[in-house]
Amino acid sequence: MNAKAAMGLALIVVVVTLATAMQPLGTDLYLAALPAIRNEYAAKVGVVQLTLAVLVFSFGLSQLLWGPAADRFGRRPVLLTGFLLYTAGAALGALAPGIEVLIAARAMQGLGIAATMVCGRAIVRDLFEQQRGTHVMTMAMSMLAFLTMLIPVTGALLTEALGWRSTLWSMALCGVGGAVLVLLRVPETAPALKPDALRLRPLFAGYARIARNPAFRSWTLLNSFGYAANFGFFSSSAYLFIETFGVTRVGFGLVIGGASITYLIGTMLCRRWIAADGIVASVRRAGFLSLAAATLLIVPQLADAHSPVTLTAGLWLMLLAYGIHQPCGHVGMATPFPLQAGAASALGGFVFAAAAFLCGTWMGLLYRSGSAAVLSLTTGVLAASTGVIALTLVQRHGRVQPCGPPHPESSILHFKGPS
Repeated sequence: MNAKAAMGLALIVVVVTLATAMQPLGTDLYLAALPAIRNEYAAKVGVVQLTLAVLVFSFGLSQLLWGPAADRFGRRPVLLTGFLLYTAGAALGALAPGIEVLIAARAMQGLGIAATMVCGRAIVRDLFEQQRGTHVMTMAMSMLAFLTMLIPVTGALLTEALGWRSTLWSMALCGVGGAVLVLLRVPETAPALKPDALRLRPLFAGYARIARNPAFRSWTLLNSFGYAANFGFFSSSAYLFIETFGVTRVGFGLVIGGASITYLIGTMLCRRWIAADGIVASVRRAGFLSLAAATLLIVPQLADAHSPVTLTAGLWLMLLAYGIHQPCGHVGMATPFPLQAGAASALGGFVFAAAAFLCGTWMGLLYRSGSAAVLSLTTGVLAASTGVIALTLVQRHGRVQPCGPPHPESSILHFKGPS
């Protein structure tokens, strides 16, 4: 019995959802706690921001090795290792006596997130051709969006009731649950292992070949700018909403949870639009939504008229567009490489995590108490860039043909929509 038949569609979606959920759990559950962490350690905003930025940097950089490791050893052992690292990092962070230990613990969590994310994307590519794979990914993203409606509010409530360390203990419990699920229910999905996947010379030659593919570059840039915009907003907005505008921690959690609702709506639109018009046309429509979100973020700032309402509107519209762009981008960047899905997912993930790290570091360094300028203008420009990429590069190069032997389920990857 093959892996797809052994697992069934429902379990595949659950596993991919959980593997992908480690990242929003690692950030969104923790957002409302940032001011409390700063107060306890008497640290500067830029230093506290590192507890988020270093997670993303570790997550992005380590994907370059986790991807080939998943091709060499298989998805199952790497996925299990990722959940265990995530758990260990969360527990260490919950016990951290100082900000330096917390930063190191968050870097360890980033290593675990990278392993689970790479394997989640590669499992979809292993088991489905692109059109069906994108549908499965949007199902997983819809489940994830439903969960992430609750994550920020849960984090705020935990911080209020039990202190910020309780958010990290909650992450550790989720990591244990993921590890148990892999041990009990997840078989190996890789169609074949590559014994030389971790040899440095062919490894970097393979990355160079992947990077030269125009479809890969288009889909990866789409995800990179979108992810950086979202991460930048999430990583810096807690101080602005809670300390400047006087929004309660729970109120701020509701703002972030509402963004998850619009993201969920985006994934639902994505499934409907893909079925009717294909992936490229769906991304084009979402490109106009990204441009509209950029307008909502930039124009009020130019008029010095931002409020929690205007910032929330910009965020929610940006997440609506991202709910369409993200699942398409995740599948699109790996599809040209049926025998290197892990490496392609890893390289793409590294690029968009690096973009988020740079954005978060930039915003932490330039943050000024009481001002919305850095937050609104940075995320607005990134959202506008996402829209432009969706309307240009993806339209030109988004139709993907696999490089190498065809996927076992399909000899032709068909895309509707314009070239």
